[in-house]
Amino acid sequence: MKTIITLLCTASIAWAVEMASGTVFNDANENGQRDPDEKGLAGVGVSNGEAIVETDADGRWQLPVTDDTILFVLKPSGWMTPLNEHKLPQFHYIHKPKGSPPSRFPGSKPTGPLPKSIDFPLRKQAEPDQFRAVFFGDPQPTSQTQIDYIANDVVAELVGTDAKFGVTLGDIMNDNLSLFGSLNRTVALIGIPWYNVIGNHDLNFEAKLDEHSDETFERI
Repeated sequence: MKTIITLLCTASIAWAVEMASGTVFNDANENGQRDPDEKGLAGVGVSNGEAIVETDADGRWQLPVTDDTILFVLKPSGWMTPLNEHKLPQFHYIHKPKGSPPSRFPGSKPTGPLPKSIDFPLRKQAEPDQFRAVFFGDPQPTSQTQIDYIANDVVAELVGTDAKFGVTLGDIMNDNLSLFGSLNRTVALIGIPWYNVIGNHDLNFEAKLDEHSDETFERI
C-alpha cells in the first residue's frame, strides 16, 4: 500500500496598511498653514470614522486609512476650526485617491496619494458657559425660487443674531442635490458658523452603490 503524505504549508500574508499622519496645531495667525513658530496641540482627538487617537505632546497623530476614508479632528473646548466661504467649519480631510464615481450630482474629485502630513489648524476662541444656537429642520427646497423664499423669510431675520453657531438637522435638500451650493451660500449670509447633518433626502439616489450615496454631501 502506498502512503501519500501531503504537506500543507500555511503562509501568513501581511496586508499593507496605509497610514495617514499629521499634526493638530495652534494656527496663531489664522492663515490655515503651519508656520515654524506655531506649536502642535497635545491631547486633541483625531478620527478616521472607526478609531479615535489623541495627539502626542507635539500635536502629532497617526491613523490607518482605506481608499475611502474621511479623517477629522474633534474640536476641543476653547478652540475652533477654520471656516470656508460658506461659513462651514473645515475640520476634515477626504482621502479618495480615485475620486467618486461619475454622477449627475458629483462627489469628490480624485485626491491622489496621501499627503506627507495632514495638518488640522485650530484657533483659540472664547466659549461662554451659556450661549444661543440656531437650528433648522428640513428646509428641503425643490427649486431656486424656494431658496429665495428661505433667504427672504428666514435668513434675513437672522442676520445679526448673537447665536454662536447654527445647525441644519438633516433633509437639507429634497433629493435635488444640485441646490446644495446655493442653499449653503444663502445660509452663510447669517454670518455664523454652520453645521450640516445629513438626512435621507440629502442622499444621491442615483448612486449605483449605497456606499457612494453620501459622497455629494461629503463634498459640499
